[in-house]
Amino acid sequence: MASSTFYKFNQFVEDIGKELHLLGTDSLKILLTNTAPNAADTIVDTTTTPCTVKATSNAVELAAGNNYTKGGNTVATPVYAQSAGTAKLYGVKVTFSCTTAPWSTFRYAVLYNDAGGTTATRPVIGYWDYGVGGVTLGIGETFIVGNSNDGTDWTTTYPILTLA
Repeated sequence: MASSTFYKFNQFVEDIGKELHLLGTDSLKILLTNTAPNAADTIVDTTTTPCTVKATSNAVELAAGNNYTKGGNTVATPVYAQSAGTAKLYGVKVTFSCTTAPWSTFRYAVLYNDAGGTTATRPVIGYWDYGVGGVTLGIGETFIVGNSNDGTDWTTTYPILTLA
């Protein structure tokens, strides 16, 4: 399992206050890209093919095919709960599988809200950086975006993100 660091987009903080996210019920997705997102990015445009993370980086996701779907994969069963003034977002890990031909290299996994905004203005949340050199999947290989400990589901101990 490749290790990673999670970075929030600055816009996410504003979007929380504008009620653009219902983190426990909205459809949250993760797309893969080899272009570095920027903390100043504000949206994912799902009308473009492939999708684009916009504002400053214009990071373009991997092309669809070989079992990679345009827009990425959904975080199943998202839960957003607070205890003693600290809220955590967690859910089921996201698995990407390569089937018929090797994928282009990717380094970043971008988390966004596929239910917020319009199809051209999906709100961004954050992204993981999987390091210099990135990741290339060969036929039959999988890549898991999960907790930073061991790639299992995100939990209250290892959440996607924490707001305090």
